Amino acid sequence: MEKGQIQMDVIDKTIIKHLQIDGRKSYTEIAEELGVTVGTVRNRVQRLIENGILKIVAVVDPIKTGMSTVAMVGVKVRLNRLQGVIEELVKIPEVRLVAASTGMFDLFLQIITFSIEDYYRIISEKLSIIEGIEDSHSFMLLQINKQTYDWGVK
Repeated sequence: MEKGQIQMDVIDKTIIKHLQIDGRKSYTEIAEELGVTVGTVRNRVQRLIENGILKIVAVVDPIKTGMSTVAMVGVKVRLNRLQGVIEELVKIPEVRLVAASTGMFDLFLQIITFSIEDYYRIISEKLSIIEGIEDSHSFMLLQINKQTYDWGVK
């Protein structure tokens, strides 16, 4: 087990599966299905949240909510500046995902804005001034056909 990881048992994993299907499902319902107390479910969910394993949020399709510009951006970075570039990118609110990768790009970003003009502003005024970014390639998402969150536990 890696440093910072906690050991999850069958109960933890089953709680996560229930919440992935319906994040509003009551602890009482989960407890009844698992044959444990409500306090057990509550304490385990709290521990999973505190350890950064679980986050309960509302997920929306950005395109259907008026944020019509969704792009994946592959970024090439001078590797001796990688951590600094990451630190700058995570400060930009419109950058919703920053992921280190292998292959042609060192980082992948997801940028979501209300308009192509907003997107252009992010690229030209914010990304362009980050020292260490050598090149980027944008891929506009036209439609989201599948977006699931029921992964991560066996």
